Amino acid sequence: MVNKNQKNLQDIIDVVQQLRHPKKGCPWDIEQTSKSLSKYTLEEAYEVVEAIEKNNYSELEDELGDLLLQVIYHSVIAAEKKKFNIFNVIDKSVQKMRSRHPHIFLKDSSIKSIEDVNNFWELQKKNERKNKGANSILDGVSISLPAVTRSLKLQKRAAKEGFDWKKPEDTLKKVKEELNELTFEMKANNKKKIREELGDLLFSCINLSRKLGIDTETVIRESNRKFEKRFKKMEKKMNKKSLKWELKNLEKEWQNSK
Repeated sequence: MVNKNQKNLQDIIDVVQQLRHPKKGCPWDIEQTSKSLSKYTLEEAYEVVEAIEKNNYSELEDELGDLLLQVIYHSVIAAEKKKFNIFNVIDKSVQKMRSRHPHIFLKDSSIKSIEDVNNFWELQKKNERKNKGANSILDGVSISLPAVTRSLKLQKRAAKEGFDWKKPEDTLKKVKEELNELTFEMKANNKKKIREELGDLLFSCINLSRKLGIDTETVIRESNRKFEKRFKKMEKKMNKKSLKWELKNLEKEWQNSK
């Protein structure tokens, strides 16, 4: 007997399959591939995060539906190629979560604290990477990840093997070192080196954020919102006073818009 939840899942599968029907489907949907849809998948994931940060549950419900549609789309395309279907995806996810929580599903009494859970997860993931043929602890960190996210993952992997600064203050020294190197190359006007040193500086700043226990992506988004709010306030004042958009006026109103 099919319950309501199973029917809802089948309904959305049916919708996507109908959209991709070779003769009766939508021309746009028919020509889509997992590769062409990947940018939309990423956009929907970011929109979910935005709804969460706004604490808007109505919007979150809508955005989760859009993200779910992406999961269904990729699964339907894979099923057409006889690779896997959505139910295989769900089964694999269930198996993975159960294997990573033996203290819940197998009553493993050796795992008691959050630290125990994290250590067990890392061991499980390390074994999974090894089974996939990984030769380095850094293998398996997707190159498709946003640059900040990938930097963090690389740094965390290396840190778990002892390649890490002991204190945030040590990391801050590295940031200052990279800043000095960038300053030197800027004075020398070495374009290639400037690019390289700027990358090293940004990487070190991400590492400092990690050592401070601050999520880099979150603080950057917060800074973006802060800049946007302040700029709009300045913009409003400039227009109200009919000021020319000259540097001296902009600087003055920017300071007054704190």
